[in-house]
Amino acid sequence: MTTMVAVEFLSLPTELICHILSFLTPRDLCRCAMTCKIVRNAAQNSIHVQYKLELYAQGFTETRNVDSIDVDSRMSSLKRLATLWPSVCHASTIFEDTVRIGNHSSEVRDMKCGIWWMWVNGNIFIRDCNTNIKHSHSFPIHEQFFQDRLPRSVRALVVDPIQDLVVVVPFPDICIVTGAEQIRHIFSVDFLSASSLLPHPDSLDASLKCQHSFEKSGRYHTTLTGDPVICGDRIVVCYHTISDPLRKVRPDVFIQVIDWRKGRTKNYPLREDFAGFHLIDEQKFIVIDTRGIITLYTLEEHGSPLRRVMYRLHESVRAPFYLFHATPSFHGATACPDLEPGYVPSPESQIIVLKTLTNACPVILVIDMVIFSRKVLHSDAPVEVPWTEWGPQYTCCFRHHPSYQISVFGSKIAYALPRNVHPWELNYKVGERQALGSHDRFYVHILDFNQRAIARAENIYGLDSPTHFICKLSDYRHAPAISTRPYIVTVCHARFSPFCLSGLFLEHDRLTLTWLRNDTVHIQVVSPVQMKLDSDLVH
Repeated sequence: MTTMVAVEFLSLPTELICHILSFLTPRDLCRCAMTCKIVRNAAQNSIHVQYKLELYAQGFTETRNVDSIDVDSRMSSLKRLATLWPSVCHASTIFEDTVRIGNHSSEVRDMKCGIWWMWVNGNIFIRDCNTNIKHSHSFPIHEQFFQDRLPRSVRALVVDPIQDLVVVVPFPDICIVTGAEQIRHIFSVDFLSASSLLPHPDSLDASLKCQHSFEKSGRYHTTLTGDPVICGDRIVVCYHTISDPLRKVRPDVFIQVIDWRKGRTKNYPLREDFAGFHLIDEQKFIVIDTRGIITLYTLEEHGSPLRRVMYRLHESVRAPFYLFHATPSFHGATACPDLEPGYVPSPESQIIVLKTLTNACPVILVIDMVIFSRKVLHSDAPVEVPWTEWGPQYTCCFRHHPSYQISVFGSKIAYALPRNVHPWELNYKVGERQALGSHDRFYVHILDFNQRAIARAENIYGLDSPTHFICKLSDYRHAPAISTRPYIVTVCHARFSPFCLSGLFLEHDRLTLTWLRNDTVHIQVVSPVQMKLDSDLVH
């Protein structure tokens, strides 16, 4: 019966076969094309199928912004993206500006969709760095205006320009709990519009009170372990409560899961010996503990978060604290559709970077997000996976220096390094000589871990191709052999001054660098010079 159906399908007109193939996922399309000559020929003759495969190969997914664009224009755009970061890349400045912030010390700064923002001493500065007027958005930057809108005492502040959202957490007050009181208000979260800093029109409550259940009476201090994380309608805040700040005991860590549009919040305990947290999407998050175990949780509609799988790290990358670097979230309803890029990294092609906070031998660990995909969510009982079964093929480890800046977007890392030094060539015996000194210039290296792009580069361009330089950790004699994952290396041949460098931000077609100098922030945006592509990208 199956053979008869297959024969009938293959006897259809080519145009109809192509139309049917367009409904398949790129992975299924590739499998069919590898096993059936008719399907392969049909796929090669359909620009719709070719576009879908090319999108898949580059690790992107399209957004609502490109619905009205014809397929030829989409394919042309993807071809330009594919040539953005060749092995040797020259860049040109496409935007430059200076923002005066007054006599303030540098605090939190970030960037998304060409919108740079910075929070200093209870004040916020937002600057649109897009050169395309169609994708530009105006934000008020008058200092006194912001001071009138924001709370006087701010503990944390984050911005999501696509949703026109500013999330503000004022400093928590001391909470006094008596024997009769178990549930108390510990801190508030405000939801403002980035365009006006007025209450966000889509939020049910402009200010939401987060509560916590205390088991014992006492005088408690609430401390946030990091900034709030926004992913669509969901905001997650990590915190711990301390009754005696002088005690040298690690406090239990909790999370507040907030639906900011509906005005609902719920707290949950994290029982691990907490060392780091990262929200993957609206349904999943990961927690890492000091024993070097990464635990994947799912957030259910009702009930506590469920453990799904635990990954054990190699001994050399275990630390008391970690920082996560990852692609910004593009989930949620779009309040500013012109800011939304046409293509965003697909979940299957993203990486996260885990940075150890240790003085002995700091490292960064690149982790393929595929290990947190839906395939691992079917197990009801959590399974602990040893390093040997996942680490060597899904990770890549580098030495790191505190002065080096890194940024993650999709499958790529932007890495600021002195001259042409590779991460494996760092020598800790010379200490500060390897840091970004004030008299040197540094280059930005782009490391791409998209395995589909690497496989295509190996098959089409060759290992020694000037277009794609493929690197493996085994190529370096002094590298600890804990992972075998290859990656593509790009060196951006534009020299930057490390003096007062305060930020490095990577987006798929641009690099943004910021310097904090003399009460101002200097912003420079560079983009790689386009290369001509003579042959088709899709093979």
